[in-house]
Amino acid sequence: MKKASVKKSVQSVLEDINRDIKALNSSILIISQKMKHLARNEKILGRNLIVLNKKVSELRAQINQRPEIDLEEGELDLSALNAKFDEINSKLSDLEQSVALLSENMAREEDLAEVKYVVDAIDPLKFVTLDQVKDLLKKQKKSKPASVKKQPSKSGKKWIVNRFKSC
Repeated sequence: MKKASVKKSVQSVLEDINRDIKALNSSILIISQKMKHLARNEKILGRNLIVLNKKVSELRAQINQRPEIDLEEGELDLSALNAKFDEINSKLSDLEQSVALLSENMAREEDLAEVKYVVDAIDPLKFVTLDQVKDLLKKQKKSKPASVKKQPSKSGKKWIVNRFKSC
C-alpha cells in the first residue's frame, strides 16, 4: 500500500512540475515576443532620430546662411507689423460683435424644434381662411332654395346633426 501511495504522490508531484514548466514556457514565449517588439520599436525610433537630426542640421544651415538684419530696417518692419496687427485686431473685434449680434437675433435650435412641434401638432393645412369660409357659404346659399327649415322644438340635437350632414 505504501508503494501505491508513494507512486501516486510522486505522480502528482510530477504533474505539478509539468504544469509549472508549461506555465513558465508560456511566460518565456510572451517575454520573447515583447523583446521582439522592443527591438522593432528601437529600430523605428532610431530611424526617426536620424531623420530628425537631418532636419535639425538643415535648419541650422539655413539659419547660418541668413544675412544679418539691419536694426533700423528691422524696427521699420516691426512697426509696420504692429500697425497691421492692430488693424487685424480691430477687424476681429468688429466680426466678434457682428457674430454676437447675429446670434442674439437668430433662433436657437431648441426654439425651432419647439415651433416645429407646435406646427405639427396644429397641422395648419387642415384649417380654412375666412375668405374660403365666406365663399363656401355663398356657394351653399346659391345652391339651396330660399326656404329655411324651422328648428323642431322636441329634438334640437337631431336638427343640428341633420343640418351639418347636409353641408
